[in-house]
Amino acid sequence: MNKHLHSKHTLTILQLGLAPGLMALLLFALHALPEPALLQLNFQRHLILNGEIWRLISANFVHSNVWHLLLNLGGFSVLWLLHHIHFHAWRYIMVLLATSLLCSLLILYLVPELDDYIGLSGSLHAMVVLGALYDIRAKMMTGWLLLALTLGKVAYEQWQGPDPELAQLIAANVAIDAHLYGVISGILLFAILQLWRFVPQKRQVR
Repeated sequence: MNKHLHSKHTLTILQLGLAPGLMALLLFALHALPEPALLQLNFQRHLILNGEIWRLISANFVHSNVWHLLLNLGGFSVLWLLHHIHFHAWRYIMVLLATSLLCSLLILYLVPELDDYIGLSGSLHAMVVLGALYDIRAKMMTGWLLLALTLGKVAYEQWQGPDPELAQLIAANVAIDAHLYGVISGILLFAILQLWRFVPQKRQVR
C-alpha cells in the first residue's frame, strides 16, 4: 500500500515538472546560441513585415541575459503550478505558443513605435489572465484575486512607466506595452477557447 502511494506521488511530481522542465531546456538551449543566431529570432518589425514571420513566436523565447531568462522561467513555473489543474502539460505549452503569437501580432499592428522586443513576459501576462479566468469559471475565488492583481499591476505600469531597477537587472528596456497586450491576448484566447467548446464536433461512427 505504501509503495503504491509512493509511486503515485512520484508520478505526480514528474507530471508537475514536465512543463517547467521542457521550458527550461528550450530557454537555456536558445540562450546558448551565438549572437548571430539569436539575432535571427528576436522581434524586428521591419523584418517581420518583410516575411520573417517566425520572429512573432521565437522572439518570446529569447532573453537579454540569464536574469531575464530566470525571471521568466520562474514565472512560467509558478503559473503552471497554479493552473495545471486546468491543462495537460502539452496543451499548456501549446496555449503559451498561441498567446505568444497573438501578443506579438497585437504589438506588430498596435504598437508601431516598438521595433525590437524579446522575452516571455508578454505571454506570461496572457497566461496569468487566462489561468485566472479558468479559475473563475471553476468558481475559485483566487481567480478574481489574481485577475485584479494582474490588471492593477499593468494599469500601474501604464501610469508610472517601466521599473528602472528591473531594466537594469535584465539589461534591457521593460516593454510594458507587451504586458498590456499580453493581458488582452489572454482575455481574447479565453473567449476563443470558450466559443470553441460550442462548436459541434464530428462523431466517429463505428
